[in-house]
Amino acid sequence: MKPLRLLILTVLLSAAFGVQAQKLAPAPYLCDSMVLQRGIPLPLEGTATPGSTVEVSFAGHTVTTEADTQGVWQVTIPALEASSRNRTMEIRSGGEAVTIRDILVGEVWLAGGQSNMAFKVRGMEFDDRLALIRDADYSDIRCYYRANVVSGGKLLDTSDRPWSGAYGRNIYDWSAVAYLFARELHRELGVPVGIVNCSHGGSTAEAWISPEAFASDPALKAAVGKVYDGIGSHYKNPSVLYEKMLARFRGLTVRGVIWYQGESNGYFPEQYATLFPGLIADWRRFFGNDNLPFIFAQLPSYRVPGDKSGERWARLRQSQLNTARTVPHTAMVVTADCGDAENIHPKNKYPVGIRFAAAAKELVYGGKDPGTLTLPGPASVEGRRVEISVGGIRNGLTLRGGESGFELRDTEGNWHKADLHIRGNLLELSSAEVPVPTGARYAWGNVNTLTIYHKSGLPLPPFTFDTELKTKKR
Repeated sequence: MKPLRLLILTVLLSAAFGVQAQKLAPAPYLCDSMVLQRGIPLPLEGTATPGSTVEVSFAGHTVTTEADTQGVWQVTIPALEASSRNRTMEIRSGGEAVTIRDILVGEVWLAGGQSNMAFKVRGMEFDDRLALIRDADYSDIRCYYRANVVSGGKLLDTSDRPWSGAYGRNIYDWSAVAYLFARELHRELGVPVGIVNCSHGGSTAEAWISPEAFASDPALKAAVGKVYDGIGSHYKNPSVLYEKMLARFRGLTVRGVIWYQGESNGYFPEQYATLFPGLIADWRRFFGNDNLPFIFAQLPSYRVPGDKSGERWARLRQSQLNTARTVPHTAMVVTADCGDAENIHPKNKYPVGIRFAAAAKELVYGGKDPGTLTLPGPASVEGRRVEISVGGIRNGLTLRGGESGFELRDTEGNWHKADLHIRGNLLELSSAEVPVPTGARYAWGNVNTLTIYHKSGLPLPPFTFDTELKTKKR
């Protein structure tokens, strides 16, 4: 693995700077105005003349190493405290020197996924967009944008947008979700926040998974729903965006990942239950952190064209929910109430970004308020009544609206509306038409309405239990 990793880094660095790999150069994302991750030893990488000594100085630390036979060098700077002071990094080798200026230290997150993560501030509702532009004066919030591969059905040949601060109209082309997430974290933590935007419209989950992961896991390979021809092959096929986009950030240290994707996997919703956990595991290997926090959005409400069943996205949401319930150090952000039944790119991104931040506060930063509402399962049956416990809270669930949106399944496989009683964090369901419940679901369907919220404003995620429910022990 290491020789391949070093070769990839060498090629990327050469391509990024248009020079031979033996010239002194840091990794592409190590550039002016960047944010470094606080509190974690920082590996830094680059290229230089093979066998040459490389010295890196930053924040009172100086470390040296020797470039290997391929010209790749790696050093590690001790963990740093958060700092809003603009500082300079010096990298020297022989008679060459590179100076990186205006560096902050704080929290760094990677924003990944497809078009709803890439969705820009300029596309939001007018009032929300105007409020964000007027408020944007944050020198401590910065973004690095990875250039896309395809746009408008054509291959692109564009460069990354390097680190820049959050000032006025400068945020127009930032990811709306990522910007709101960063702003909320900055306000809460009081430290610099850096966002690395590595998202691509129309991309599938498998496009972001490494060839090594597919080669080592037959089940993961078998879960690939379709292999595309033509322009789609550049951003939908297995591993293409892992190699063309994510690989640029090899060696980068991040606190975690925020992820909004799944629309392009909607034709194969059950396979997503294998692909998505595989992607998370693969990215954790990529970033060298088995416990890397991974926060993701559950798909919104949307009338999927051509889906006569009306359930494809509902079933993919269930795959996402199962991931949140089974994969450690993950959190799921519910977006069904922020969707637009007629638009796959809903403009209401404000609550989505805020919910991502709430999830991060609980999952990563020790916040006491609930960040998400999840179902520990399984549900239990006592007579005609089904009980479902909502995890992570004690009290505060309320019903908004008339009908609850809950259904119970009878022994014939038919679904019936259910009556709801809320007791603490326990949901009690019953139906006169279902004497023997064999299943329960909530807010089911591609287009749905959420009715159960916590007093914090967080909604209960749509779900289904398709298998026979376990009988409650007396």
